Amino acid sequence: MIKIAVCEDEKDQRKLMTEYIRKILDESSLSYEILTFNSGEELFSNYPQDIDIFFLDILMDKLNGIDTARKIREIDDKNVEIIFTTSLVDYIQEGYEVRAYRYLLKPLKYEDLKKHMISCIKEISDKNKFLLIDSKSDILKIKTSDITYIEIQKRDMTIHTIKGDYEVKSTMDKIEADLNNPNFYRCHKSFLVNMVHIDSIKQYVAILENKEEVPISRHRFKDFKIKFLRSMGDKLC
Repeated sequence: MIKIAVCEDEKDQRKLMTEYIRKILDESSLSYEILTFNSGEELFSNYPQDIDIFFLDILMDKLNGIDTARKIREIDDKNVEIIFTTSLVDYIQEGYEVRAYRYLLKPLKYEDLKKHMISCIKEISDKNKFLLIDSKSDILKIKTSDITYIEIQKRDMTIHTIKGDYEVKSTMDKIEADLNNPNFYRCHKSFLVNMVHIDSIKQYVAILENKEEVPISRHRFKDFKIKFLRSMGDKLC
């Protein structure tokens, strides 16, 4: 079941969003629960548990959407997705700070909301997937979303994650097939990087959130740059 919270101080907008979300989820045959709040204060007075997606209006009185998102990140740093709704684009930098999934510009359009909401639900599903690796006498269960990048030298593979590194025997073709995830990009013959964890790029190098650098081959750099910029542009819709 997908659990969604809508925090919007304008009654008509709150009603419209709820109707749109309900229609999208009904069309997708997904079970769901939708909770609504008319302010950040009301949200935190009875904070909902196990929310998958928060829709936050940025321009709310008193506790605005950005500050609401900051408090949400203090409570749930990793698991929940945040989608902002706004008529302005002045808060994009703050949105990066709280790792907003998307900005939706008002007036909301049903098809735009549907496209990005379905994409968000898919990413939530991908976050909960695991990669099973046969490592000598052990079977490793690695959460896909925790993987930052993978590198290989001959058949000696290192899977780098936010929780540590794992040494395994495998091939890049096999690991790509096992992952089957569009967030992973073969940026170099010896490196597979998770686009979600990239903070920025410079010539022939991807810089991760933890400041590690992953090489990008010359002949793949143009395509990689396009993919990275598109992923950044998709956040503002």
